[in-house]
Amino acid sequence: MATHQSPQTSSAAPSPTLTGPDALILSGLHRFTIRPARAGQRPLAINKSGRLDVNDATTSGTPFTMTPTQGRYLIRVPEQPGTCLGLSRSAGAPNIIQATACDPGRDEQLFTVQRPTGGDPATYVISVNGTYLQATDANGLIAVELGNSSPITAFVLMDGGPVG
Repeated sequence: MATHQSPQTSSAAPSPTLTGPDALILSGLHRFTIRPARAGQRPLAINKSGRLDVNDATTSGTPFTMTPTQGRYLIRVPEQPGTCLGLSRSAGAPNIIQATACDPGRDEQLFTVQRPTGGDPATYVISVNGTYLQATDANGLIAVELGNSSPITAFVLMDGGPVG
């Protein structure tokens, strides 16, 4: 189980100390794919329009790396240098996650990756700027503001080996 502990230093935004089976992923040393934890789900992939979505079974999933930043994570697309995932809001449409130019100063690109309260310890809930990633049958992968509700989609980070 990965634990996050902030070291006591005088720097503005200390990076968390990571331990546990996913520590290499969370520290940015290993590539990974993201898969909804629900049985039978395939890893998420960036589609032709640049949207992160439920995989249509034509690919094995998009590989990512994480960069710890200010206690959260930039999720990078190593096959597209300078590209990260970010929240895209559009009036009248569901919030989605898009591939976009990396900017660690944008809250829309800083993800929180944490174990679900009372959930499977091998899974994570993923949020960005107050919205949680949710895999839906009707709209694919969307980002939803949950208020007091619990996230309904948990994800597995599938280790793809060392970065490099």
